[in-house]
Amino acid sequence: MDSYKVYPCHVLKQAVIYTQILIIFVASLLALLLFNNINQFTDIFTISVQVLLIGVLIGLICVVADLLLMRVLPKRAFDDGGINERLFTCLNPMQILIITILIAFSEELLFRGVLQTHIGFIPANILFIAVHFRYLKNFYLLINVTILSFLLGYVYEYTESLWSVFIIHFIIDYILGIYIHYSNKEGV
Repeated sequence: MDSYKVYPCHVLKQAVIYTQILIIFVASLLALLLFNNINQFTDIFTISVQVLLIGVLIGLICVVADLLLMRVLPKRAFDDGGINERLFTCLNPMQILIITILIAFSEELLFRGVLQTHIGFIPANILFIAVHFRYLKNFYLLINVTILSFLLGYVYEYTESLWSVFIIHFIIDYILGIYIHYSNKEGV
């Protein structure tokens, strides 16, 4: 039996929230140490219509690609040990919204905004992949998170804005979280 199954939903939800708060804390501490001044830090938050459109468009393309692959590949290709299914099934849509905003913001702040900006494209992406260690046991999920990580890194380099990758990450997590939620509720 997977160890996560013995924990009630509120414990899984708290673990996700506390983990993301820890990531924000680490990102903030590193930002204080690595950025020369506040202006250099705020520059990663530039926003424009182009940045927003790139984020939305790429996020939606990623979701459509994942949903199509879910129809073609066997269910085991998407098995992360059941954690996503357990978490998103027990949350309501508003909780999924809040958690996916938190996850997208914290992870992109750390991995793209702070780490990629200071240690480079490849090391930051390798760390992103490593943090998603539960995907390392499943070849498809490993390939998926690797492609996604490098895509996010490239988009960040191209747009020079954290907002583009935050939007992509959020759209993917939220729509797939909602999909998991309703698929398991209706037995689809």
